Amino acid sequence: MDNLVVVSKVKKFIKDQAGLSTSANFFEKLNEDLIASLDSGSAQAKKAGRKTVMGRDFSIYVENPSIDESLVVASKVKKYIKDKEGLSTSSQAFDQLTVRVQKACLKAIENAKSSKRKTVMDRDFTEPTIE
Repeated sequence: MDNLVVVSKVKKFIKDQAGLSTSANFFEKLNEDLIASLDSGSAQAKKAGRKTVMGRDFSIYVENPSIDESLVVASKVKKYIKDKEGLSTSSQAFDQLTVRVQKACLKAIENAKSSKRKTVMDRDFTEPTIE
């Protein structure tokens, strides 16, 4: 499976937030989490009788998020949902997925720092939650 995140932008986000590097394995965990989130969001949209996955279909939802730039590859997200479920994707879904990626990165940063490391690794990943 292709990465659903823009690797260079996620690396920059982590570097800008904490000055840490990011291991390649971290992106595997992040991608797995996004796929699970897309599957769950697609199921929610179907359950609601809609043909479009919207931002509110994801477990993490932030009202009017302030997103400077998307951390997910919109075309790959759309393709994944269309190929797997035959659904369309609302543009607001990308902002909500970016919020999810940001939360996962911030938690991973905390975990790496508490382990006194300068690199965010796959073992630092924990599923993001609403706080």
